[in-house]
Amino acid sequence: MDSIKTNIVNAPQMSKIDFVNFADGLTWSAATYQRVLFVPLDARISGFGVAVSDAATTTSGANTFEIGHALGVLQSDTGMVNVAAAADPNAYATSVNLEAAGFSGPEGNAGVEIMGKPPTMTSSATYTYAPSTTASWSDSGEKVVPVVGTMVLGDAQTAGAFHWWVSYVFDANIVWTQADLA
Repeated sequence: MDSIKTNIVNAPQMSKIDFVNFADGLTWSAATYQRVLFVPLDARISGFGVAVSDAATTTSGANTFEIGHALGVLQSDTGMVNVAAAADPNAYATSVNLEAAGFSGPEGNAGVEIMGKPPTMTSSATYTYAPSTTASWSDSGEKVVPVVGTMVLGDAQTAGAFHWWVSYVFDANIVWTQADLA
């Protein structure tokens, strides 16, 4: 019989939900921006959600959102050979359209590396958080790993809103059977 601890450890968990509102009074120019969510060290990304509640507008280019990871230190993860120390901005979601209200999940994103471990980041690395703040991945040195959302805005935005999150799980613990212990 599996222990209750194994069942709890393997339960799916969710990151915080990040909300982006282009009508927040900030300057959202036609540019590329990063948003960041943190997951615990050694977590495997098992899914994501992007919910566009108010569509962004465009006249000269597309407005898209991708989920992946930045340049980091390679984690040992032989099951997912494409998850490497190199940056991979769309490892978990590719080209989610911010110009149409609705929900996007992993089932519509062919080729994404769901169940991959993002690479571990050094605590001294920094990133630019949309629209303009620079911060460290982990000021406290806590063992967290960033999952990066990349917005590519084809036009300056003053309206539109969406929120996004990632789901994660941990590898199973070893569970000994009674026969193994005898």
